Amino acid sequence: MDLDALLAELIEKMPEAVFTRWLTESVSLTWLEDDDERLGMTRFEEGPHELVRRRRLALAPGKITIGLHPQLTRDEVLLKHTLAHELLHASGLLEHSKEHEELVDKIAPGPLIEDSIVLQEIREKYLAKVKKKEWTCPHCGFKWARKTVSHPLRCPKCAKRL
Repeated sequence: MDLDALLAELIEKMPEAVFTRWLTESVSLTWLEDDDERLGMTRFEEGPHELVRRRRLALAPGKITIGLHPQLTRDEVLLKHTLAHELLHASGLLEHSKEHEELVDKIAPGPLIEDSIVLQEIREKYLAKVKKKEWTCPHCGFKWARKTVSHPLRCPKCAKRL
């Protein structure tokens, strides 16, 4: 997998934002440590006050480093999705908003959990840490093992809303 080619491909798809035109010369990629819990991160080398000034005056953002987790090399779809997410931050869309989420999905849709061994491993690691290991229906008393991160909407036995 050629990261430089992937970076160039995704930069071309970035929407116009305050720093978009400088992405090619400003962004560098690095690998995060194996024990890092993030899949990706974006770091502007300029301080926050200087970054606000550069945004306001539409100046180049300075050096931007995007770090990616090494486990992404095992899932090309998730790598592309994560890099698109971080490039949107680098272009100046800093907030995690509905618009940000929609843009990432339009540029590089993420994989479904059942299609991604990396996402499955993250889910298993999370579920191993949580205190609540099973769900109990308050209506019928049915209990079932927790297999998902999110709370179920309905009981699998009586189908009543939880």
